Amino acid sequence: MTNTSEILFEKFEILDVLKKDEHAAVYLANHIYLSKKIILKVLNIEKTQDQALTERFKREAKLLAKLDHPNIIKVLDFGISKEYFYISFEYIEGESLRNILKSRTLSEEEKKHFTIQLFRALHFAHSNQIIHRDIKPENIFIDKNLNLKLGDFGLALSAEDNFVTSPYSIVGTPSYMSPEQVAGAKLTYQSDLFSAGVVVYEIYTGKNPFLRENVTLTLNEIMSFNENNIVEGLQNVPSDIKEIILKLLKKKTSQRYNSALEVLNDLNVQLEQTTISIEKQTPKFHKKNKVFLYVFILFAVLVAVFLFNKVNIKKDLGSVKQTGKEKKEIVSPKFFEEKTSAGNVEQKINEIKPEEGEKVLVQKDNLESSTVKYGGLFVECYPWADVYIDGEKLETTPMTKPITLTEGEHTIKLVHPDYPIYTNVVKVNHAQVTNLKVSLESLMGFIICKVNPWGNVYVNGDYKGQTPLRQPIKVYPGFVRLTIKNPSFKDVDTSIYIKQGDTVQLKFILTEK
Repeated sequence: MTNTSEILFEKFEILDVLKKDEHAAVYLANHIYLSKKIILKVLNIEKTQDQALTERFKREAKLLAKLDHPNIIKVLDFGISKEYFYISFEYIEGESLRNILKSRTLSEEEKKHFTIQLFRALHFAHSNQIIHRDIKPENIFIDKNLNLKLGDFGLALSAEDNFVTSPYSIVGTPSYMSPEQVAGAKLTYQSDLFSAGVVVYEIYTGKNPFLRENVTLTLNEIMSFNENNIVEGLQNVPSDIKEIILKLLKKKTSQRYNSALEVLNDLNVQLEQTTISIEKQTPKFHKKNKVFLYVFILFAVLVAVFLFNKVNIKKDLGSVKQTGKEKKEIVSPKFFEEKTSAGNVEQKINEIKPEEGEKVLVQKDNLESSTVKYGGLFVECYPWADVYIDGEKLETTPMTKPITLTEGEHTIKLVHPDYPIYTNVVKVNHAQVTNLKVSLESLMGFIICKVNPWGNVYVNGDYKGQTPLRQPIKVYPGFVRLTIKNPSFKDVDTSIYIKQGDTVQLKFILTEK
């Protein structure tokens, strides 16, 4: 391989060499098929005798492929070509948090902004059962719009690894390790929280509280530090941030935060959830799908008109009471609505009264109360889906009436065999019906493939047609293997990362054999 002006793996145009040795290299490159700048990491598998380095490359690609979040660096594709293993990442126009801390003084607003984004990233990684293990300013990147991106998951552990590393090795960066990480103990998400606490300490004070003259002294300091000294170093830090840092840097995990979500709560950050309408996501419908949608809407309108003529408006006499905490199910209440239009986001309900024959699951919190309050959830899903609430299948769309649920938050799952599973947390309010509209199409990704002169297109080995294709190719989000064949030209065989809801346009100019 040469340093510049070269095409690697038939799709990466090298623009600059950022780092290189005899085993590995990092390049700034142009991804020819995507027409965008990327960061390309390359490892020569044959030259390196370090099997751990090879495994680290593969681990980083595998784990980052699971993580699609605005505060985590994205993998675009990866693969093996002859003796090389490569990964391409999104290119960020910015610099590392380390360089920013060295070169400028941050405002209080910027410090808190970076802190919140860091814990958003950790919350998402931990929700996907991944422990980073190497949280430090060098692995955190800030773009020109002050958006934070957490990167370098080469040391990360997933649930598949059982969060255990070799008992004879300690991995990570010494001055950011948690006490249990230094001790070689089994790691948890709280280990990342400790490391993140060190980073936040550094963001607000400009110093690492554990860094000493050498590695041995640094590790000893982490194992034996006086928590009162941590307090002394935070005298000029806002009191709310100070309390968060102190709780993050507790030696004992039992006294530390349990999750990144708890940290975000103390930062007064509310994650997006509850009663959303997927209409806001502007799902991509193609001609064939629109026909089905119009039929579905017409059917829903006819059902609504039929129900409107059948419903008798009634008034109930009082609230529902449940006796006996040992009961886990109660009969389903009946809705008496002022209006029965399924299109209303929140339908007002005069009162709710139990009706025999149906059942509704009661949350544990409601079992402690003598009065059980109800609301409802009406789900509109295109094309259709089985509706699971708190793990139990209750309906299949299209629905004819709301699902009766106890007041509070419920986990909803929509399952269709040809689409990714949709999951969300919805909040049900007393005496109201929440309408959730979901397009499963919005969970997919789409590829527009143009080939000169022409080609037979295969996605993950399945034939999709010959170009020019009449409509975009619908694919599950994630890595997609794309193969293009024309008997007179060389085959194109590449992997592309497709995000949920994205439509990626690819252009290929085939080369003669």
